[in-house]
Amino acid sequence: MSNFIPRPSAEILELVQACGRHLRELDANAALKAFESPDPGSHLTDPTPGQLEAVYDTACRLCDEGNFRFASVLTLHLVSYKPSDARFAFIAGTCMQRVGLHAHAARLYCCALVTGGDDPATLYRLAECLLALRDNANAEKALDAAVDLTRQLEHPGRLQAMAHELLENIKRNAT
Repeated sequence: MSNFIPRPSAEILELVQACGRHLRELDANAALKAFESPDPGSHLTDPTPGQLEAVYDTACRLCDEGNFRFASVLTLHLVSYKPSDARFAFIAGTCMQRVGLHAHAARLYCCALVTGGDDPATLYRLAECLLALRDNANAEKALDAAVDLTRQLEHPGRLQAMAHELLENIKRNAT
């Protein structure tokens, strides 16, 4: 298996740079505006919902390629404009987790849970971060919740087995 991560196209690099500039210029008042405004395109300089979706699609493609460093800039840009979208917080958390920033990832996963409701995949990823931060007690709680939620799914898939396995490992190592 190769660790080669392809360099994004010039168009994507330009988008990443533009989003990075936005993040560097972001201040507390601008961040609060994202929570207060029901429509992310309601301010003249804000991206439209369609533009946010295009950035999200690009970030997803970069993540699929394993290019989490570039995707992280895009995902944080998305969260700064629309923190109420659980998808944006989840993918930003994924990027932070994959680049080793587990505490930041955990916060973003918590935002995704608050805005999007209980989601077993988000709880599982949160538990992984908590384990990396050596917070086994809260990781166990998150995994318990993830396992419970997957039992309610019609097709729990591999997630239920992964959550159950990680939960058993925590319990085994605690004794």
